[in-house]
Amino acid sequence: MLADVTAGHAKGFLQTMARQGSKANDKAKKLSSTTIHKRVSFARQFFQDACDWELIEKNPFAKIRTQGTSLKSNVEVPMETIQTVLKKCDATWKAIVGLSRIGGFRCPSETLSLTWGDVDWELGRISIPEPKVEHHEGRGVRSCPLFPELRAILEELFEAYTIDGKYPPPESYVIDKPDYRAAAMRPGGWANANLRTQFLKILRRAGVAPWSRLFHSMRATRQTELERDFPLHVVCSWLGNTEAVAKKNYLLVTDADFAKATEIR
Repeated sequence: MLADVTAGHAKGFLQTMARQGSKANDKAKKLSSTTIHKRVSFARQFFQDACDWELIEKNPFAKIRTQGTSLKSNVEVPMETIQTVLKKCDATWKAIVGLSRIGGFRCPSETLSLTWGDVDWELGRISIPEPKVEHHEGRGVRSCPLFPELRAILEELFEAYTIDGKYPPPESYVIDKPDYRAAAMRPGGWANANLRTQFLKILRRAGVAPWSRLFHSMRATRQTELERDFPLHVVCSWLGNTEAVAKKNYLLVTDADFAKATEIR
């Protein structure tokens, strides 16, 4: 029962997660600090809600404090690497990779939600659906430029969908893969579906070693790249995150930064 949970139980919950698995059970791995921080935060939130409804008198997790990791787990994905990968992609997968690496899309939620009606060829902009943050006030759709490199990729796919001069309807999805959407749209939210599995196969064919956080690292690389040429608030508007989140989780120190710093001026 909720009322039976004490601060001692809360401490025990934290200690159990922090305890490294015994040598006899290799599957019992130590959880990361980020995972522990999230679970304790969720528990604190749940019990606080119970307090607000006066189901319990005190929040047993009120004094339990954890710290999330400050380490960035994304890595730089150079455009030269992407060019090698694109050579092994069909038109659809070129668009999936291009939307992540050049458009900075969240994958799969934004990539699989984009329709041809969202692409304004004349104005040179894309209206990007934002399923992940649509519950926030003023969010749900953002606008970003139709970057020239991305335009070329999308034009190729658009032509592939054009049959006997009949263009794909505006309401049709850019990534015409119903099975991808069915696998990704789960009750608990968007999942990677089988995009990662298929992408790994493409990387193997291209002779490219997989990198950490396949799709998220491409998005982070693009944010870092754009920030060199545009103000951070502009880039955050295009990619749909805040400056604080960008600085903490997205912006990377790249080889180009070191090369520039060692140039003779």
